[in-house]
Amino acid sequence: MARISTVTGESVLSIGKWLGLNESPDGDTLLKVGEAGEMRNFRITRDGNLQKRPGYQTIHESKAWTGPIRGIWHGNVAGTEYTVFAAGGDIYSYDLEDNTAASILHSGVTVTDAPTTFFGFGEKLYMLNGHEYLEWDGTMPPDGGFAVPIGYRPLTAVSTAPAGGGTLLESVNKLNGLRRVRFSPNASAKTFQLPEKALASIDYVKNLVTGNIYVPTTDYTVDLTNGAVTFGTAPATGTNTIEIGYTFPTNFSSQIKAMKYAEIYNGAQDTRVFIYGDGTNRSYYSGLDDTGVVRADYFPDMNEMNVGAANTPITGMIRHYSSLAVFKTDSAYVVNYGQITLSTGALTAAFYINPTNRSIGNMACGQIQLVENNPRTLFNSAVYEWKNNASYSSNLTVDERQAKRISDRVKNSLSTMDLSSAVTYDDNERQEYYIIQGTTALVHNYAVDAWCRYTNFAFTALLAIGGRLYGCTPTGDIVTFSRDYYNDDGAEIDAYWQSGSMAFGRDYLRKYSGMIFVSLKPEPLANVYVTLMTNRKSVFAVKPISYSFPTFARANFAHWGFGTNTKPQTSRLKIKAKKFTYYQLVFETNTDWSTATILGADIKLRYGGDVK
Repeated sequence: MARISTVTGESVLSIGKWLGLNESPDGDTLLKVGEAGEMRNFRITRDGNLQKRPGYQTIHESKAWTGPIRGIWHGNVAGTEYTVFAAGGDIYSYDLEDNTAASILHSGVTVTDAPTTFFGFGEKLYMLNGHEYLEWDGTMPPDGGFAVPIGYRPLTAVSTAPAGGGTLLESVNKLNGLRRVRFSPNASAKTFQLPEKALASIDYVKNLVTGNIYVPTTDYTVDLTNGAVTFGTAPATGTNTIEIGYTFPTNFSSQIKAMKYAEIYNGAQDTRVFIYGDGTNRSYYSGLDDTGVVRADYFPDMNEMNVGAANTPITGMIRHYSSLAVFKTDSAYVVNYGQITLSTGALTAAFYINPTNRSIGNMACGQIQLVENNPRTLFNSAVYEWKNNASYSSNLTVDERQAKRISDRVKNSLSTMDLSSAVTYDDNERQEYYIIQGTTALVHNYAVDAWCRYTNFAFTALLAIGGRLYGCTPTGDIVTFSRDYYNDDGAEIDAYWQSGSMAFGRDYLRKYSGMIFVSLKPEPLANVYVTLMTNRKSVFAVKPISYSFPTFARANFAHWGFGTNTKPQTSRLKIKAKKFTYYQLVFETNTDWSTATILGADIKLRYGGDVK
């Protein structure tokens, strides 16, 4: 809120709300009062105040891992809460209470040091990184730990006669060569022909009526070359009473391992895993077993989805209401769940792909965030929010107006960032959306629609746990953010805010100002410096404002205060500026010991003659 009031020939410009950064391409003369033409390491609070951003501090004393943290996850596995991350070719469970890490990689299993995605499914935790696909059931090493999933053994055929044939039921699993077939014996045939030849092994032969497991050599012999099992005594007549499990020597697990990202979707339910990220337009999705149980270790050979043209890859997927939004480098699609009837009369899941936008997509692989139920993507040098404003549906449809660019106010900063390598995160607790690339972060407080820019902010991942925000640095450290930390692991935080060039509604008049009033929130070690610039002069006196009440929680005797009043305090600063047309207010603090929350500012001025 800004207000210019006139009393006894003088005017006062009041700033009651701070509006964040606006890098206007046409200069800063048309910025709203409260907007900043330049701003770093200040944030806008939910109430619209200007506040020095929180600092961070490393939470562990030593590291058992080397290199950067490649991916981090927090959630429940088999009913127990864990924090898990990948680093240095290993996977660790991190204890946030005593800040220690322990490897949870199964003995003999190796993992590539590469960007990693974790996702929970069916009370297990899965990881994929473009090289491996592993699962963990919560059991600790040496007996447990992340390991290669054996995978579901699909029932590929039923009602099979001893001579072969039968009814096809489930597709083979890309993850393994395991199969099983159920036969209907006729009491005379001894040789049972399997659907495939040149087998690796016959794993078991079972009578489903008696539960008896037949003994190899004693009860039957095998012909792996021709894919046949011969019984010593012909089994009794029955329907689907004999089940034979076998292994085919080749599989398509390399296609699954090549994927890097995952999203969970199945219409109105989260019962299938969609994986993508191998640099193609292809996605594979998981299936259900013959009892209807959802699984992430079963990727049927037919469960494949190709989105758009093959020459551009899928870069992101995210569930959006009852549909799945799919983004490529230059386009966007929406996938809807349905069913189709097979030639056998059986119903099976079908996913219908429809184009949403053929000119705007997503550049940063795996970095789509759902902010207030709307997907956000990075495209060219902008952030797009995808939203259907129609009254009849919230799902995305074929309408290019659904892609709204929301980042014009920080276009200059975005243009200097390589968004294809950016990291994004939505901190729901504080309603802040982060874009991090290199050492710079752009933060959008969507509660008040304000952008901020942070420096010295290099993180490979952010994660909120229990109301606290944690970050992973490129050197592999884990830090926690808090306003109780006034520095970045001991380094000063250089916070700077500069208003636009304000003409106070009359750019044809000269003005005179000699006084500024600034309201500061009392808190331990509150400190900020105030100055100004005009079109006639760039260097003015720098005035400090401090108000601190004593506390031993963060005692600093070099800046000790004896204030006891916790009410907001207003300071009067005498900084004279003459014959100016445009005026810029500046706040700055570059310390490792202080904080600041600026509630408002008032600039007293009077008008002079016309500009000459």
